[in-house]
Amino acid sequence: MVFKGFSKDIYWFFSELKKNNNKEWFYENKSFYEKEIKEVSKQLVQEMSQRFASIGLPFIADPKVSLFRINRDIRFSLNKDPYKTNLGIYFPYISKMGERLPESPGLYYHFDPDESFIGGGIHMPTSQTLRSLRIKIASDWEELLDIINDKNFKREFPNEFFGEKLKRVPRGFDENHPAVELLKLKEFTVWVDINHNESYTKNLPDILERKAYVIAPFLEFLHQSIISN
Repeated sequence: MVFKGFSKDIYWFFSELKKNNNKEWFYENKSFYEKEIKEVSKQLVQEMSQRFASIGLPFIADPKVSLFRINRDIRFSLNKDPYKTNLGIYFPYISKMGERLPESPGLYYHFDPDESFIGGGIHMPTSQTLRSLRIKIASDWEELLDIINDKNFKREFPNEFFGEKLKRVPRGFDENHPAVELLKLKEFTVWVDINHNESYTKNLPDILERKAYVIAPFLEFLHQSIISN
């Protein structure tokens, strides 16, 4: 089936779920979740799979990979709410070599009553992956700056690198390096807020496709950073 947009009622669903995050409320509204959120999300993923293939962008768009379960893993969390109160869809970047990494950078779509956005990069990398990224940046920082300072990139992803950051230069790196602020980063993500109405129309795949095309060089840089160090 062709993606025609999410129902406007998903705003209601997640708003109410935040107020009633319990199994009783969810089971009463499970049919809505299955039909209007889960199934429509699959339609979006399937359409993006066709689009990525047609324009040659190396993203994975597969319901088994791209969709997150609504159930939260509460085993090690102080927050025992059983359900996530947002919709998230992830498209891992697999590089031109067709290799998917355990920590793949990618493109992410997020719907939440409080905030909706499209972002990308790599969030909360392990210490080993983070070191690989820093080694690459230390040697090829000008390449990264060319990518993120491109006018099209700035237009599509005006918010960048606002995550957690070290106060000092990480051990083993030059404190006078020209890209010292990039070396202090603990994650490498960019994003742009989107209006909720964008999710209710058939134009959402157009937006995702445009942003995927623009973010691909950034994700390729991250991917090469990980596999080369």
